[in-house]
Amino acid sequence: MTTLTAAQQRTNAKLRYAQIHLDELRLKRQLARADADPWERAHQESFLFHLLGVRDALLQEINLFHSCGLSMSSVSIASISQQLVKNGVISRALRTLMRLEGLKLSWLSVAKRLRNLSTHQKNVPRQLVGDRVNNDPQYFRDPATGKLIETDYMELFEQWLVKAGKLIENLRSKMPGAGNG
Repeated sequence: MTTLTAAQQRTNAKLRYAQIHLDELRLKRQLARADADPWERAHQESFLFHLLGVRDALLQEINLFHSCGLSMSSVSIASISQQLVKNGVISRALRTLMRLEGLKLSWLSVAKRLRNLSTHQKNVPRQLVGDRVNNDPQYFRDPATGKLIETDYMELFEQWLVKAGKLIENLRSKMPGAGNG
């Protein structure tokens, strides 16, 4: 197995792990347990951690595909970009990822802000609707704007999971011949 293939498998695993946390959240909601708040918050944070892990794993793939030679701990958008410029290489995959992250309201940017806030500072700001007994919706607030994201977080997470899968396909298609399968 090549290093790039191993990196691709890791990216795919991060997507699966996010799905596992979403499935567990869905199941717990069906049980409608009012005492589930710490458990629910832990799974929300874990989902966001693994979802953003997809992005981080994709950066590893880009590093390997373009033979940037960066160590795993040194990989970032900036370090890959600098190495590509030094090597005279243009990466369509990196450009696509940079554009997506540069859009303040893109799903990836919002998810990243929520993950960073929950990882480094405090719980994700949210608003509960109803008494949480009858599958009442729960909304997050975007930490950057303070605005309510008017989609129940379960649906939002499902949308983001689908978009992360499409992002994987899209970026890999921009790295032809890399064994994208």
